[in-house]
Amino acid sequence: MAPEDVFDAILALLSATSYKRRFAEDLEDVFPHIPFPADHAVLMRAVAVGREIRAVETFARPAEARFRPAAFCRLASEPAAGDVVGAVTWRAGEIILCPDGRGRITGIPEAVWGFAVSGYRVLPRWIDGRRGLPADLGLVRELRDVAARIAELIHRFDEADLVLDATLAHSLTRAELGSPAALAEAEPDGDD
Repeated sequence: MAPEDVFDAILALLSATSYKRRFAEDLEDVFPHIPFPADHAVLMRAVAVGREIRAVETFARPAEARFRPAAFCRLASEPAAGDVVGAVTWRAGEIILCPDGRGRITGIPEAVWGFAVSGYRVLPRWIDGRRGLPADLGLVRELRDVAARIAELIHRFDEADLVLDATLAHSLTRAELGSPAALAEAEPDGDD
């Protein structure tokens, strides 16, 4: 197994939708607890899911086509030349990019708009970071790309949740993984 495979498996397990809830107490006091699958098939599924998460998060590939259908983040009214991005709010699946009401984009699911990482709402913050910049078709393409990546990540994190469930059903112990601390605890002191 390559080091990237181990990284991807860990990324999948840490990305699981329920991970934070399941290990909240550990996260407050110590480093994250990372269960490791004892079943090879589950491990390989974790590697595959983690690889897809990494590819989307690092922009190694675009979001899969199924996460960017025609009605997703559709430009319903084009901004005019010279329009800039203003303060944007989401309402009933749509946003308006420009203060003058142009640049209306529809088909933004609430889950995509509300998606957050460590309390950081990704899409609203991404748009806010472009306030005052030209609201052109290039910006709209980038916005659609980011939103599609978020949609795919939501799906992948749910997949990772299934992998975490299977992993927790049968995890390797620290000793089975060869952890020096676990092995030292298992050895007799020799002080008898």
